[in-house]
Amino acid sequence: MSDTTPNPDELARLRAEVESLRLEREQLCAALEYHERDRQLLAFEIHDGIVQDMTAAVMFLDAAGAHATFPTPSERESFAKGLRTLRSAIQQGRRLIQGLIPVNLDERGLAASLETMLERFRDDCGLVVDFEATVHPVTIKPAVALTLLRIVQEALNNVWKHSQSPKAEVRLSHVDNKLVVEVEDWRSGFDPAQVPKSRYGLIGVKERARFFNGTATVSSAPGRGTLIRVTLPWEGDPPPSTSTPAGS
Repeated sequence: MSDTTPNPDELARLRAEVESLRLEREQLCAALEYHERDRQLLAFEIHDGIVQDMTAAVMFLDAAGAHATFPTPSERESFAKGLRTLRSAIQQGRRLIQGLIPVNLDERGLAASLETMLERFRDDCGLVVDFEATVHPVTIKPAVALTLLRIVQEALNNVWKHSQSPKAEVRLSHVDNKLVVEVEDWRSGFDPAQVPKSRYGLIGVKERARFFNGTATVSSAPGRGTLIRVTLPWEGDPPPSTSTPAGS
């Protein structure tokens, strides 16, 4: 009979590796929490500084323009164009703030956290968002949950800013021992191959998924809407599956 007693040195090495991975995960979670706080502070700075100052500038210019005399119609139009540009910049600033607002983890799990965030999009942006969770409740590690919430937030911000779609759908499911989140709209669409490299939104979605050994795919075409599908490995026992539509 062969000796199956573990080698003490090998056991020590394995324990050290496990401990190293545990510490690495703890550090990652802490880094993500700090990152969320930084984003929130940046949103406050933009709102309380730049956006407020530009809004005040519009008010002053509106008041001055109402009593101003312009030598030519073209100069009046230049003044009006400047005001329109300033108002557009304010809207862009507010959209940027919308992308920076913090995401919150609900103690009831990922599905509840998603529903809370989607409700904010419905109220703040007027976007109709349907939500369907076929794994409910889902409790996963905070770092993974925050990543998925940020991915959905970025996808819905793109719907709101670019797609001209009044409606989107978010789906959460468990397929082949993987956690899957999908965000879909049905309006303008685009050619993914033509997206400028300076646009970091979709790159960020893919990099966030890859960081947790997952994948993110973007399926879109002009006039046919967009589907973003994120797949992450499921850790632990498979969750119970129950169809749970939410939202409206």
